[in-house]
Amino acid sequence: PVLASRLMDENAALAEPLDARDVMFEAMVQSALNSAAAAETLGMKRERIILSCKMSGVQDLIHVYQMLAQRGDYALHLGLTEAGMGSKGIVASTAALAVLLQQGIGDTIRISLTPEPGGDRTGEVIVAQEILQTMGMRSFAPAVISCPGCGRTTSTRFQELARDIQNYIRQQMPVWRKTRPGVEDMNVAVMGCVVNGPGESKHANIGISLPGSGEAPTAPVYIDGKKSVTLRGDHIVAEFQQILDDYVSTHYGKNL
Repeated sequence: PVLASRLMDENAALAEPLDARDVMFEAMVQSALNSAAAAETLGMKRERIILSCKMSGVQDLIHVYQMLAQRGDYALHLGLTEAGMGSKGIVASTAALAVLLQQGIGDTIRISLTPEPGGDRTGEVIVAQEILQTMGMRSFAPAVISCPGCGRTTSTRFQELARDIQNYIRQQMPVWRKTRPGVEDMNVAVMGCVVNGPGESKHANIGISLPGSGEAPTAPVYIDGKKSVTLRGDHIVAEFQQILDDYVSTHYGKNL
């Protein structure tokens, strides 16, 4: 408060005062840098200091951290405070962090979401991981690529399969992470018809194309770009999971 008040008074005395918002940004940056300098004076090593400025506006966060990055070389912790809940909070956090990360700003991140009633905070971790993985900066789990659906995909089977495979991968990751290093870079495609299905599937490590409207009730599976098998019947999910397990066991591991 003292620093902000002083800067506000100094700004008011200028012939052309800055906007109050800009003065507040300057106060935030100076406060963070002054605190870091004080910590170093007390003996803390610079490489053990991480700065964080809590902002609840997307543009405010971007601007303040750009200022911090220009005026110091301390590690920076990114996170949008009071982002909200549900899709609003996810979109706001992603919009802010993606811009800064793309500019090379930020050393650690957090996602702060208001949980649903009775919910837990694991969703925040998943969103943070997915931001980094989507931007190609880190990989935490195999990526499931799926089409959005259209007039050719009246069946919900591909949606259910995409959900089931995503959940299955998350369930397996605690074990895979320890025993199957490299599996986090795998791509799995779940497509809903033959129009986009084969193309996307061929570019994934494993891909499946479920039948769309008017198509034969078959689901071709592609492994490393080549058609491997065609699944039929009521057990496609279980059979595809087995194919996934077999691929992981033969392509990833400490001894492979």
